[in-house]
Amino acid sequence: MDADRRGWKLLRWAGDLVWGVLAFLAAFLVRIAVPLPFTLGLLPPDRLGYFGSAWWIVAASQLLLLYFFGFYDPPEPDSRTELPRRLIAAVGIQSLLLMGFYFLTNREFPRSVLVLYALFDFAGLLAWRSLLLRLHRPPPRRVVIVGTGPGARELAATIRANPWYQLEVAGHVAAPDDPDNGEPDPDELPPESVLGPALGGLDDLPELLRSGRVDDLILAGNAYHWQTRLIDRLALVGTHGGGVLLLPSPFESLIGRMRYRWVRDLPMVEVIRQREWRVNRPLKRAVDLVGAAALLILASPAMALCAVLVRLTSPGPVIYRQTRVGAALKTFEVWKFRTMHRDAERDTGEVLAQPDDPRLTPVGGFLRRTRLDELPQLLNVLRGSMSLVGPRPERPVFVERFLREVPGYAERFSIAPGLTGLAQINGHYHSTVQNKLRYDLAYIANWSLWLDLSTLLRTVKIVLTSRGT
Repeated sequence: MDADRRGWKLLRWAGDLVWGVLAFLAAFLVRIAVPLPFTLGLLPPDRLGYFGSAWWIVAASQLLLLYFFGFYDPPEPDSRTELPRRLIAAVGIQSLLLMGFYFLTNREFPRSVLVLYALFDFAGLLAWRSLLLRLHRPPPRRVVIVGTGPGARELAATIRANPWYQLEVAGHVAAPDDPDNGEPDPDELPPESVLGPALGGLDDLPELLRSGRVDDLILAGNAYHWQTRLIDRLALVGTHGGGVLLLPSPFESLIGRMRYRWVRDLPMVEVIRQREWRVNRPLKRAVDLVGAAALLILASPAMALCAVLVRLTSPGPVIYRQTRVGAALKTFEVWKFRTMHRDAERDTGEVLAQPDDPRLTPVGGFLRRTRLDELPQLLNVLRGSMSLVGPRPERPVFVERFLREVPGYAERFSIAPGLTGLAQINGHYHSTVQNKLRYDLAYIANWSLWLDLSTLLRTVKIVLTSRGT
């Protein structure tokens, strides 16, 4: 197994090296032979001599940047979003470094060649690495979940339901958990069996990684009560090459939005209300307007069909209007295709959606499972009360309850609610509030246009495959 891994790793090194040199050569040949609109003319053939003096610099810098971005260490990028994202970063930084090197050393070098090289290199590496993934996908990383509480079980269930995570739950290690704080009742949670076999206690962690039976530990309990016991074990674990990951609490999710600040001689942590959102918010709004308008046009046939099905299968209005809570705790009226019988909550009152909900109409379950009932909310996006991607909006009665019971819940209302979100594409429809909150806070702290795009694409996949979330 080790020899096989070394062989594939060597092949990746060699392929990356060869392609980097070929992309650099191709950039020169194109500039010499092909007139381009953004250049002043063709390069003289004698400029090909620059290739002979610079190819090794390009090759060495490429391998160095790919190594820096984790292309040779497990877990290597292997998803449709992570692979191109890391390649863009690696190739982009390499090109900037090469330009800076030739500028600072006062060497004559055609900058257009470096631009073409970056384009050719990215396209070739993306194709090469994608081919390698088809030929030899690394085996799933074996993880041990430390903890047995609600968060641990939700995590294990999510890993088992999403095989593209390339993770395998090898088992769990029991650890003391904090008392539940707003956690759901045990019968609403996945069974403890999703955690796999018990593999001992905290004292057994170093031996687990030393044995090679597992690759990573995931701390899924509330660590504060047993952190002092664990710290020595983690120091030992670190010497055996295994990774130690933390399933964050709401507070820990906010650490990415904090910075250290000295007050006199006292170190403090300052909570940052993401000043960058002053720039990001108008940009996100512009994308929402363009995206919602385009999606309305594309989805209009499906929306018309949904409206007909709702009308034919149950009496009542086609569109269901309901008050939800949006950004800054302001309420608005959300629009959905009706999935429940008329006056369904007259006897039950306001309750959260349940598996196999008896209130659903004949087509209601299908509409919910495929998320097609959410399509009218594109109009909410155009009006500005919602965004294409963000935390899902909740009803006021539940918001009041969760604000009291769930630490960190108020942070969801720092941005507009979304038509879809990380919690919807990674969890399942009936995930606990705490599990969804982890995804919502991660989204807020790490927002980017790329994250929005990848979330929308994965949502489309869910709709097309009818995989309920």
